[in-house]
Amino acid sequence: MEDHESVVASSLEQYGALLPRLNEASEAIGHAIRARLRDDGLNHHTVQARVKDPGSVKGKLDRLTADGRFKYERGLEQLNDLIGVRVIMFLEPDIADVATALKGQFRCREDDDKTSSQRRNGQIGYAGRHLILEVPAENVPVGCQTFIGERFEVQIRTMLQHAWAAFEHDIRYKGLTEANAEVDRAFTMASTLIELADAQFSAINDIVKRRQAEGAADFAANPATELTGEILLDMLARLLPEHPRSQARQYDWLGDLLAANGVRTVADAEELFGAADWSGVAKRMDYKFPPGHVRIADDFLLKTWGVDYISRTKSLGDDSKREAKLTYRLERMRD
Repeated sequence: MEDHESVVASSLEQYGALLPRLNEASEAIGHAIRARLRDDGLNHHTVQARVKDPGSVKGKLDRLTADGRFKYERGLEQLNDLIGVRVIMFLEPDIADVATALKGQFRCREDDDKTSSQRRNGQIGYAGRHLILEVPAENVPVGCQTFIGERFEVQIRTMLQHAWAAFEHDIRYKGLTEANAEVDRAFTMASTLIELADAQFSAINDIVKRRQAEGAADFAANPATELTGEILLDMLARLLPEHPRSQARQYDWLGDLLAANGVRTVADAEELFGAADWSGVAKRMDYKFPPGHVRIADDFLLKTWGVDYISRTKSLGDDSKREAKLTYRLERMRD
């Protein structure tokens, strides 16, 4: 017991010294993940990055295994979640695309798809996907150069899965000190309803995409209409039914990109996008999953106008690295 107490005390002292660096790393990693999801056009709700508080670290170090041994006998070196990131999605099918994107950005040490495991085993309960990632030494994400080798955990869940997990954690760890069959049953029922609700949200999304692809858009009646983000969303949903929607605000940004290149009306955009070789763009970029509307449109415009597009749009938006990213993507297209 004394040995373990000394390990915990030493670990907490070490953790206190590490906190400033961990906070900086958490901020940099969170920013890099947000930038990656934005660049890939992945429609997400929020990205939350945080550093574990010392009390939580102590609680984890004091955990026991089923046979009564301390689970983390070597202290901090066994903890992969001192930095934790939560990516909250709208739709469950998009979780896999986020995991693919992040595994392409960071080195993946572990990938635990808890949702799939639960369903394979016929169980009901916590759902989500957990990744243990590490800042790589090669192709370091922007802003993470001083944090190479830093490990962190990413939890990817839908909004409903996140609400269930947060409430369940609060009740289990703060509300009750012992198992309660009535509470267990209620949580199981809630988990089942959340799974059904997530499935219905995905079904609704599929219906909307199908109707947009099949129907003639109202704006087509007046081709001189000035472009808006809403019009672009409808247009790209019709032209790219197999690609997911991007975040709503990104369509307004796409309108700014088009306007900077002289495309300002529905007729202009229909002529430009209607003749696009979308499959050619996808082949050139070698996407690992179907990118969002705005990402593939941005790549098509880059392919169409090349270096002129970079000079016209490099300062649009809030991405200070946009020029470098566009230059890299253009080089990939030309290889």
